[in-house]
Amino acid sequence: MYVLVVACTGFRPGEANSLKVRDVHPFRDEKGRSNYRFVVRGKTGERDAIARSVAVRRIDKFLTKRRAEDPAGPLFAMQDGSKITTLTDQLNAALREAGIERSTFGEKYSIYSLRHFYAVNALRNGVGVFEVARNMGTSVEIIQEYYGKQATAAVFATRLGD
Repeated sequence: MYVLVVACTGFRPGEANSLKVRDVHPFRDEKGRSNYRFVVRGKTGERDAIARSVAVRRIDKFLTKRRAEDPAGPLFAMQDGSKITTLTDQLNAALREAGIERSTFGEKYSIYSLRHFYAVNALRNGVGVFEVARNMGTSVEIIQEYYGKQATAAVFATRLGD
């Protein structure tokens, strides 16, 4: 669940590790769809972050379970219930088992890679730079600098042609 939520929100690992069950609030968007607002406290202060709608059904089930287990506790915890400090070993094992330890550029994947995954997918799916930056708790300039290259000529042509 941790991977899904981070990949669908753009949280920094430390932000995800600090979330409490009470930091997750259901709401309906302007189209009437169910979603969740996460109150995140991190590097840039407190902000609301919204999950991609594809994750909502899984979050529903997970949140129902976590609320029953420990409504005042952490949203994510280690198997023994302790606070998450790092998931590096678990991620490395899962990636090794899947045979995808490195990107096509030879870079080793990390938990932080999920944040990059979120940004790239959001931009490729037409989410505006401002919205991506705000949800991730960073600046438009950082999004443009690190992820602007994801907007290829074909993407620009498609969007500008509409």
